[in-house]
Amino acid sequence: MEVKFENVTHRYMKKTPFEALALNNVSAHFPSGSFSAVIGRTGSGKSTLVQHVNGLIKPSEGRVLVGGKILHAKAKRKEIKAVRRQVGMVFQYPEHQLFEDTVEADLLFGPKNMGKNVVAVKKELPALLEKVGLPERILSKSPFDLSGGQMRRVAIASVLAMDPKILILDEPTAGLDPKGQEEIISLFKKWHEEKGTTTIMITHQMEEAARLADNIYVMNEGKIVMSGSPQEVYQREEDLLRLDLDLPEPVRLLNMLEKEWDVAFSSKALSAAQAAEEIGKGKEGRK
Repeated sequence: MEVKFENVTHRYMKKTPFEALALNNVSAHFPSGSFSAVIGRTGSGKSTLVQHVNGLIKPSEGRVLVGGKILHAKAKRKEIKAVRRQVGMVFQYPEHQLFEDTVEADLLFGPKNMGKNVVAVKKELPALLEKVGLPERILSKSPFDLSGGQMRRVAIASVLAMDPKILILDEPTAGLDPKGQEEIISLFKKWHEEKGTTTIMITHQMEEAARLADNIYVMNEGKIVMSGSPQEVYQREEDLLRLDLDLPEPVRLLNMLEKEWDVAFSSKALSAAQAAEEIGKGKEGRK
C-alpha cells in the first residue's frame, strides 16, 4: 500500500500567537512494499510527517494519499478511521502504551477494536510472540511484571497483531543497549520481508537507515531537502554535515581510506562486512 504526500503543509496552533510551521509544502512518495527511513535533527519535522499517515494530525494544506484514501484538512472521522485500520504505529518507548491486566488482553485490544475475529487472532498469538522473541507462557502475565525489554516487545507485538499494511516506526530502538537494538532491527527487517509492508522508520541512527532502508528522506526545517537510496544520500557527506548529520561508520572509514590510499572504491559499502570486502579490494588495487 503506497503513501503519497502532495504539497503538504502543517501548522501547529493556527491563528494563535504560538503558530508554528512544522511542514512546508512537502511532497514525497513511499512506494508499496518499500522500507524508507526519515532522518533529520530534532525539530526537523520527522514526527509531524509520519503522524499524517494515520490521521493523528491532518494537513493544513495539501493532501496525503494512503492507498485509495485521501486525508486533507477537512477529512471526516469516518475517513480517518478507515485509514487507521491499515496503519500500525510504533512510537518511541512503546512500552508506555501498555495498560491491560495481561499480555494477552493488550495484544487483543487493537484487533478487537478493529472488529477482527478475536478467536482467530487469539490462536495466532503464540506464533506472534515467537516472532518477537517471547515465550507463549507470558500471555497470562501482567505486562508490568516483565522486564523493560520484554515490555517493549509486547508493545511492538500489540501493533503487529493488527496486521497493518503500513508500519510506522518512530525511533523504535531508542533507549536500548546495542544488543537490544540489533534484536529489534532484525525483528522489523524480518517482518517487513515476510509481510511486504510499506515501512517508514524515523531514526537518528545512520547505520540503521543504511541497513534497512531502500530510500532515505532527509528533513530540515519542515522540508525534505535530500532523498534517494542510501548510497546516493551518503555520498553527499558535506551536505549531511551541514545538517548536523553524520555518515555511518563504514562509510566514514571508506572515505578516509580513499584519501589516504588515493583509491576510489567501487561503492560506499553500508555494512561492516561490505566495508571489509571493499577494503580488501582496495588493498589489492594498491599492490
